[in-house]
Amino acid sequence: MEPSVQSFWFSTPAEQGLIPCVDSVGDALRFAADLGSDDLVVLDLASGHFIDCNRSAHERLGYAREHFLTLNPAAIQADEELADDLMRDQLRAMRQQPRGSFATRHRARSGACRDVSVSYQVLDLSGRLVALVSHRDRTELDTALRESTRLGSLLQEAERLTHVGSWELNHRTGELLLSRETYSILGISPDVGAVTYGLFLGKVHPEDRALVEATFQDASRSGRPYRIEYRLLLDDGRLKVVLERGRTSLGDDGEPITTLGTVQDISEQHEIQQRLERIAFVDPLTRLPNKAAAVRQLARLLRTAGREHAIVLINLDLDNFQSINNSLGHEIGNQVLQASGSCLRHLMRPDDWLARVGSDEFILLRPVALADRLDALQWAEEIRRSLGNTPGMGTGLAVQPSASLGVALAPDHGTDPDTLLRCANTALMEAKQHGKNQLRFYTPEISLQLRERLELELSLGRAIDREQLRLFYQPQIDRGGSRIAGAEALLRWRDQSGRMVSPNVFIPLAEKTGQIHTIGLWVIEEACRQLHAWHRQGLRPGKLAINISALQLGAEHPSLSELLTGALNTYDLVPENLELEITETALLNDPDRAGEQLRQLAESGFSLAIDDFGTGYSSLAMLHSLPLDKLKIDRFFVERLGNDDADLAIVKATIVMAKELGLMTLAEGVETPEQLRMLQNLGCDQFQGFLLGRPMPAEAFGSLLSTAAAA
Repeated sequence: MEPSVQSFWFSTPAEQGLIPCVDSVGDALRFAADLGSDDLVVLDLASGHFIDCNRSAHERLGYAREHFLTLNPAAIQADEELADDLMRDQLRAMRQQPRGSFATRHRARSGACRDVSVSYQVLDLSGRLVALVSHRDRTELDTALRESTRLGSLLQEAERLTHVGSWELNHRTGELLLSRETYSILGISPDVGAVTYGLFLGKVHPEDRALVEATFQDASRSGRPYRIEYRLLLDDGRLKVVLERGRTSLGDDGEPITTLGTVQDISEQHEIQQRLERIAFVDPLTRLPNKAAAVRQLARLLRTAGREHAIVLINLDLDNFQSINNSLGHEIGNQVLQASGSCLRHLMRPDDWLARVGSDEFILLRPVALADRLDALQWAEEIRRSLGNTPGMGTGLAVQPSASLGVALAPDHGTDPDTLLRCANTALMEAKQHGKNQLRFYTPEISLQLRERLELELSLGRAIDREQLRLFYQPQIDRGGSRIAGAEALLRWRDQSGRMVSPNVFIPLAEKTGQIHTIGLWVIEEACRQLHAWHRQGLRPGKLAINISALQLGAEHPSLSELLTGALNTYDLVPENLELEITETALLNDPDRAGEQLRQLAESGFSLAIDDFGTGYSSLAMLHSLPLDKLKIDRFFVERLGNDDADLAIVKATIVMAKELGLMTLAEGVETPEQLRMLQNLGCDQFQGFLLGRPMPAEAFGSLLSTAAAA
């Protein structure tokens, strides 16, 4: 039994009212925005293990999601010797202070170490204390700060060594007196003779001259001190950036008497500032603005938009970029990113704005008239179509990734950078949820659906521990229509609210998140445990069919065969007790790999069945090459028997083909006596459906077996 979290201290922050209580991860998500990071991890404070994370949190460290969620904070600490102590200190800090931050170093799976800033918020999630933790990679920022510190020291040294010239202008006589250093800065020889204000003004860059003149005249009239930076264009063509300060003395009549001032050559400091600007706001790979620059530019556009203007924000993510990096190498990946930036530039107007804000993520901004803001979708569609249809992205590359896009508008969806970026990212996540090369426009409904999906994902991850999963068993009847030939184990989930979640919803979610491996193992072990229990009662249910996911079939460490063998040994069963059902689609995804795995399973003694046959367009050659035992005819064709001659012909052809290949056939979804009769006449071997028995709990199926045995 999991220990009570409250046992770690006598008076907890939760008891003191310091920890927010939330009922679901959906409610907890509002705290993620406060933490200000794209890398988010949910940490169980009782066990010290990660229980959830977003994609960038595990990808940035080079882990697959399912692997990352087996780790704890100690496993990713850079200092391996102190990792456990650091983790204990971090957990202790979280328990004592419900909200806070600290700095640490993480080690990626590759061994590379990163400087990380950690922020967290402890939450009471339905009586269970968890920490919503933000990991912000500070490596590049710290490098930039170190460079900034170095350049700052250089700047201080330059200021000490830089000569500052002085000057004085007599307004009544027009006489301008310059120090020797001022002559040097202005590029004028001290032997030139009398220097006038007009001569000085002639040294100012033509583009800055009007500003300098206006500033000086205003200061001369008001007597207020002034400070101005401007450029000098010297006779030899050199440019200098100077800082001028001055103050004018006024007479009793308010007229200017003298102006005293200094002029400093700050060209070197200006260059340093430009370098710092590039470090802080430019992506070094693509030379595009980075995320910090994008936020700054978006804030500037929002301040100046006015009531008649809108801003279009597009969040673009390249599809399958990680696969390109993994298969072709980072050098090709970098070329793809550079080509993507170049391609996007050609789709922009002069006043559009483009930035690279993540590994394979870009942001595009466009100010538009308020009345034209819905044209944003047309622009986004043009971008999506152009990226996908430009061979080699115009650079001759052998790869051509498509992109998914999320679109948000100001002021419709928000008037501050954080809100707009969050809305565009939400729309992007919805686009990627529907596959590659997709485009979505933000709506509040998308946010709601995303929160529900995240809540469902987190709940599914805890379904086993909370004992919410159950197996139901649906009988499979022989050709005579009376004897139980076997059963199919069907997974059911009743969540914490008591609601039954459809397998059509949670199975695809489990496959997408990688949770299918944990759930699939539970199904195997629970089915074997129940089969062992029936055997001990003297009941013989025949072969028990278990559904196998394509991801389970492709797993290697441990392999599906190893998991099955372990469960069989635990419950004193043999492979002949089980039948493994694999969908036709799973075979088509990777037929070579699937064929190899199926042959190993068949050699071990497992019966193999193809589920939902007729929906995946598999070839006869592939079926002939696989060690199959049974074809399950999909319910789509069975339910149309008697109504559609074409479906009758398909079922008949399937049964004939199966017999020629030496395979048994089982028809799913048999619900009427007429369907059963037609299938029997066609020579189908076994049947499954509501007419013959609904899916039922283990106890009910055991009673059914007992009754059948007594008869």
